Amino acid sequence: MRLAQKAKPMKVCFVVDKFPSLSETFVLDQIAGCLDRGMEVGVVCNETTFGKELNVDDARWRNLPEGVARWWGGLAPLRPAMRNWTGPLWDKASTAFDIAFAGKLEKYDVIVAHFGNNGLRVARAKKRRRIAAPLVTIFHGHDVGAPMHDGTLSRYGVVFEEGALQLPVNGFFREALIEAGAAAERVAVHHMGVNTDEIGFLPAERGAGVLSLISVCRLTEKKGIGYALQALAELRTQRPDIDWSYTVIGGGETAEQTRDLARKLNLLDRVAFLGPLPHREVKQRLAGAHAFVLPSVMARDGDLEGIPVALMEAMAAGLTVVSTYHSGIPELIEDGRTGLLAPERDVHALADRLVWIAENPEACADIARAARRKVEDDFDSTRLNDAFADTLFRLVAARAAA
Repeated sequence: MRLAQKAKPMKVCFVVDKFPSLSETFVLDQIAGCLDRGMEVGVVCNETTFGKELNVDDARWRNLPEGVARWWGGLAPLRPAMRNWTGPLWDKASTAFDIAFAGKLEKYDVIVAHFGNNGLRVARAKKRRRIAAPLVTIFHGHDVGAPMHDGTLSRYGVVFEEGALQLPVNGFFREALIEAGAAAERVAVHHMGVNTDEIGFLPAERGAGVLSLISVCRLTEKKGIGYALQALAELRTQRPDIDWSYTVIGGGETAEQTRDLARKLNLLDRVAFLGPLPHREVKQRLAGAHAFVLPSVMARDGDLEGIPVALMEAMAAGLTVVSTYHSGIPELIEDGRTGLLAPERDVHALADRLVWIAENPEACADIARAARRKVEDDFDSTRLNDAFADTLFRLVAARAAA
């Protein structure tokens, strides 16, 4: 009598740019979800950041079952210099290197590429090297917004052909990918999320004290923090009776420019720029604030938000969130019910929303409770990771049955 063989764990490869990355904690959460569900995970990336980004330098990421490998191996240091090459020269050279070093993808049962550029690289390698593992590409923001802006979204044609599934993080992106040529049945919205079990809910209570405002984000153009500062300058002028403070957590390419704007607006006595902080300290800061401000905008190069995880965390924690009618954000925030929304770049409307928060603490508590329920129902990472794992298992099973 033969004993049944135990099924081998599914091997999943995550293809990303940098690993691990503090600005991409959603990738780490998804990897952790796959590990928790018995999968053997490996990472292929351009650059490892171990010892550099201490806030995410965890032993879990150093000791993944299938390891962490740089796509170009020992030639990876050449990539930054080659990236300065222009147009077709860069494209042809980098694609040739991608294909030459793609053998490390062949041992996996399924490949998950975060961001369209990595999906494109894997799709080209699959086509040339005939890699059999199904490809899942997750589209987040800039990878859709920028090519929409310059009319080149069709660049992902090979992804649509070679990929088993496209997973944009919001419905707005799904429609854009379908319009660009993706088969509708292979494009499904998959939200990023937060672990609501790990976020304590405490509706912010405020009496006559200082209105505590906070933003947590990478300081880039699309985050719109400059518009928040302009709104606060208007608030200070028009409503000097409202006492407030504003804390900005995060670094990025516009950090110096943002501080300069705060200085020009004479706001530095009420605005604190704390730079990047460990996640546990961010959670503590959120617990002490009343409202979360993220007035996102489309950047000049077309860069867009997906649905910011920072908004989900703030809503789950009990803060009143203020954001904009931008990309997929209205899929998370319903104006007046789970948060407040203003038109992009409308400083006056943004200031009005802040005044409303200051004057309506009881209504804000109701909004906070509705916001928590919204995140629990539609953006809880445990539920989302269950659905994601089920998707991967189904893709691998379909390939085995073919």
